[in-house]
Order: sequence, then C-alpha cells, then structure tokens
Amino acid sequence: MQADVIVVGAGPSGLMLAAELAVKGVKTLILERRTGPVESRAGTILPRVLELLDACGQAERFIERARAIRPNPLFQVHIWGGMQPVHWSHLKSRFGFRLIMPQNITEEMLLDYARSVGVEVRHGEVVDSLEQGPDSVTVKVGDRRLEARYVVGADGARSTVRRALGIPFEGHDATFTGIVADVKLDYPWPEGRRMVDNEKGWVTSFPFGDAEPIARFNIVHAERRHAPQSEPVTAEEVRRCLSDILEMDVKFDELRWASRFTDTMRLAPRWREGRALLVGEATRIHYPSSGVGMNFCLQDAFNLGWKLAAVIKGQAPDSLLDSFETERLPVARALLESVKTQCAVQFNFTAEGVAFKRTFERQMMPLPELNRYLAHDLNGLTFPYPSTQGSHPLAGHRVPDVDLVLPNGEARIGELLRAREFLLIDLTGNGAYDASAFAGLPVRVLSGVPVLAPQELRGVRSLLVRPDAYVGWASEQAPALTEARAQLGQWLRI
Repeated sequence: MQADVIVVGAGPSGLMLAAELAVKGVKTLILERRTGPVESRAGTILPRVLELLDACGQAERFIERARAIRPNPLFQVHIWGGMQPVHWSHLKSRFGFRLIMPQNITEEMLLDYARSVGVEVRHGEVVDSLEQGPDSVTVKVGDRRLEARYVVGADGARSTVRRALGIPFEGHDATFTGIVADVKLDYPWPEGRRMVDNEKGWVTSFPFGDAEPIARFNIVHAERRHAPQSEPVTAEEVRRCLSDILEMDVKFDELRWASRFTDTMRLAPRWREGRALLVGEATRIHYPSSGVGMNFCLQDAFNLGWKLAAVIKGQAPDSLLDSFETERLPVARALLESVKTQCAVQFNFTAEGVAFKRTFERQMMPLPELNRYLAHDLNGLTFPYPSTQGSHPLAGHRVPDVDLVLPNGEARIGELLRAREFLLIDLTGNGAYDASAFAGLPVRVLSGVPVLAPQELRGVRSLLVRPDAYVGWASEQAPALTEARAQLGQWLRI
C-alpha cells in the first residue's frame, strides 16, 4: 500500500486531517489537483478553531503570522446575519477573539505544518475514480493505481470521491449572487470592520493586505444580486455597488481579485461509504454567512482525525468511524438552518426588512442570553454530541478552558491534549487512577487540581477529555477505576 490513508484534496480540512493522522504515526498521502495557491476566500479563524489549534500546538504560530500581516488581527466581536456585535466573551475561552487570516495564508501554514509532521503532499494529481475492496481502497490517478486502507474525500463541492461513492448532494441552486472583491486601497476607515446595510444592499469591509494595502469587500447589492455567477466582476461594478450602498465615492487603484458567491446550498445525507469518508465542503456548501464555513470544516477534520488514527492503530474497531457522521452531520444540518435564517433576515432590503434589522441589532442583539446563543451558534456549539442518558451536563460539550496544578507543575488542557490522546484526570489531585490499567489504550492518566475552576467543573472529581477537546465523561462521585475504564471503552467502542 502507498499509505494508510489517502486524502483527496489539500484544502484546510484535508490538510488538517492529514496532519492529525500523521502526528499519531499514520502514513498519510494527500493528492491535490491544484498546482498553485487558492485565492483568499475565507478570512476568519474563530475561537473554537483557535482552541483546537492550541490543542495541536499551532495557535500561537497562527496568531503571530496574522500579526505580521496587520498590527492587530484579533477582534473580540463578530457579526451574525450581517448585524453586530456578537461578543466572544460569552465563550469563556482564552481565545476570546477571532483571528483575521486570509485563507491562502491559512492553507500555506497548514501545508507547512502537515509536511513538518510527515504528510506527503503531491500537487497536480487528479483522481479519476476509486474502487473499494474488503481491506483497502484503490484510487486511480491517470494510468496509476494507488492503494490505502482508507480514503477521505476533502475535494470540495465538486467532489470526485463523493460522486464515485454515489452519495447525493441534496439542496437548491443559487437564488442570488454576491461579490467578494480585494482592491488595492489604503483602508479608509479607522475601525477594523465597516459594515453598512440599507435598501441599496449590504457591504462589509476590512483590511486584508499582507505586503501591500488591500481592502476586502463583501457585497450584496439589491439590484446586482440577480447577476449570473458566470458574469465576470469588473472594477466598475465594484465601484458602483460600493457607491450606492456606502453613499460615497470609493476610489481604488486596482481590482486585485474578485469573484461572485451564491446562496447555493447542498448537503450530503451520509458521509461514509465503507472505507471512504467525506469531510469539509465535500459534505456541504452554503452561502458564507458570517464567514464561518471553513471553521466548521476544520472541526470535521479534528473529529475524524483521532478516530481514524485509533482504528488504523488497532486501538478501536472500524465501527468507531460511524460516530463521525453521527456527531458531525447534525452540526452541519444546524449550520445550514442558521445560514437560511441569517440570509432571510440579512438580504431583505425592503424598508420593512431594514427597519426590523435595525431594531434587532439595537434592541435585541445586546440581550445577554441571545448574544451568548449567537456566539455559540457561530462556533457550532449550540448542542452537545450524543452521550448516555443520565450523563453529567458537561458530557458531549467542549471542555472548559482550565489550568491544572499537576505534581510536576502547571499546565492547561490545550497543552495536555497535544499528544492527541484522551485525558483521564483525577481532579481531586489524589492520584486515584493507575495508568497501568489503561496500557495499550490512547489515554493519558493525570492527577491535578483546577486553578480558578469554572462553574461547570465545580464538584467534578473525574474528567475524561476526548482528543478533540470535548468532554467524554464527568463525574462528581469518588474516582472509580472500573467506571473510568468503562467510559473510555464506550467512546472507543471496545
């Protein structure tokens, strides 16, 4: 076999998944049709993904790279449905901000990271088809046949892997188009993001340059939203749309890059077929509401990565992979419902629609409980992963951000997860669990006391944290080895 896993596609989710596998010693090969960099479509990394990047030791690297592009790339608020502010402080995370980072830079950094941990990446490789056998998958690339134990399609909306598996892509075609444009321009406004919404349309902008001054504009013009996606975007069209909506003349030297986006929405109803799986945009596409799509794709990769590694290393049965779809497909469905809701509100440019948006933004959005919900919604955290009946309220939720005083010093959960293993923590600090009882299993046994424990952890004596920074089990009872082992076995399906 050429690899344990072949990943088709070197976008964000494909690169992240491959890196997660390689860290665990899984031989991984990426096949990517592109030979050049992607245009800078996505531009935001949200707090939940920063937490996950922290768990693989990459968060600070991304933050420092973003600082090299602009002095302050950290924003403590965000938009929902074109309205603001949604406050990240509701997440109670040390990463209480979103990071401005062009997608082409994100992919460059993920590519470097993947290669640094041993992933082989081949560009200019076009996958034509695949065949599944009882113990392997064969990928056809031209006149060559490459074999692996598993194949993952991370090859986007026109996924060859998805089509080869016969998995449908259900939904609707575009009902309108918008424009994303990068123009060479010294950003004219002092605030980090400028957003205007009126009967002429909606526009948001922020500085997006690296070595030169570039401003990124996202535009939905009330009249031009009916332009076909295939129609080229011109500098004159961008000027006209900006002038109409902003009610000012925006002069720029050059239209550096532009594209039309749509509200086309599709979802694959299943994400696995035998030894082949799908991640990222191979599973769904949608209007880029609030710029969160890539972040959900990256969370797919983190969810699948530890499971696929455990199966390949013989630490869990193949059936563990079914939980990838069980956990992530409902999150994707909820994302699409949120996108529909945001679009219905955001692009109603009637006088009544604009009046509603202004009332919602000024009077309702600041309500703490609503603002908290929107912050969680944007990060895909509005409901937990499935857990057994009677489980502690933390089970299935993202693990609280906490520091622990351990026998050999102090560490935080994000640092402790960097080996991509479960964490079984005796929070009494009494060393109740014997590590030898878990020999051969992907779990690190710890004993420590929380520093400034958040409310959710009050009274918790035992905590099992999954490799993707979700709580597998929490207990307020005295630590019991048999229960802890049973809980770990349940998540690994052993």
